Amino acid sequence: MSAKKRLLDQYDLHALLFNNVLVDISEEESAVRLVPGINNVKWLAGHLVWGQGGLARMGGVDFNIAWLDHYNTQLAQAPGPELPIPALQEIKAAWNEYAGPIRDGLEKVSQEVLDSPIEFPMPAFATLEGLWTFINHHQAYTIGQIGILRRALSKDAMKYF
Repeated sequence: MSAKKRLLDQYDLHALLFNNVLVDISEEESAVRLVPGINNVKWLAGHLVWGQGGLARMGGVDFNIAWLDHYNTQLAQAPGPELPIPALQEIKAAWNEYAGPIRDGLEKVSQEVLDSPIEFPMPAFATLEGLWTFINHHQAYTIGQIGILRRALSKDAMKYF
């Protein structure tokens, strides 16, 4: 099995888990900060959509989400209730609107393009395929954070299927 096929399989898993990890979390619960300075579910979900932007660019998908530009400017800031974050349903809708087109775009990227070098802070990920690998890791890591917050909100553990 090719590395690209494995990356696509991971992408498919993340598309499923994004929705599964948010099951039964209300708008109010998604904004709960367990302690000051920690991200909440809603912020993390929006951050996952932000991460999809890199994959969209890689797959040649026009990724146009109005609230994302404003959201991006706040990534370096400490989380706080003053940050305007869209409603959880809007975040989920954006993810689901783009998940299929991004996957289709990624499937069309040639191995030659994936092997092309890029500038990246970690030499092990200094190709486009390496960047995709890193983004997949980022998505899994962030979904895992939401999974922990689910349990802290007294929700059942995330279901894989």
